[in-house]
Amino acid sequence: MHKPKHKKKDKKKKKFGMKPEEILGSDVTFPIAGSFEAIDGVHLLTQDIEQLLLTIPGERVFRPEFGCNLRAQIWENIESAAIDGAAAIKEALDNFEPRITVLDVSFETNANTSLITFNIQFIINSTDTPVNLVFPFRAATQLSFA
Repeated sequence: MHKPKHKKKDKKKKKFGMKPEEILGSDVTFPIAGSFEAIDGVHLLTQDIEQLLLTIPGERVFRPEFGCNLRAQIWENIESAAIDGAAAIKEALDNFEPRITVLDVSFETNANTSLITFNIQFIINSTDTPVNLVFPFRAATQLSFA
């Protein structure tokens, strides 16, 4: 008698057969604007990265190290803020975002508007998908009482 052959399940193969939103998780959009809207996949990942970059270390009670020192650069010279900000972004992502591998953090500055545009290039580890995230930051902001 001939027995049918059963294929062994390959967990890695199933992982790569999954959709990015299944791998990266799901949550609600932030900030919550009156109603809860679901978010998942790459959109969730970029939202989490933005929250990390906008969180000041010490701001979260039970995770005092969590965050990025980017906002500490707000009153610095724009060139110093850009250089130190790029380093702070890379350090925060390397320390707190295990779902990605950072390839590069570059920047462009506009002295007239005090705008630094950070270009964050990374790969999503679970899917090997390259992503380019543009993150604007305003430095050297001066208060105007006029």
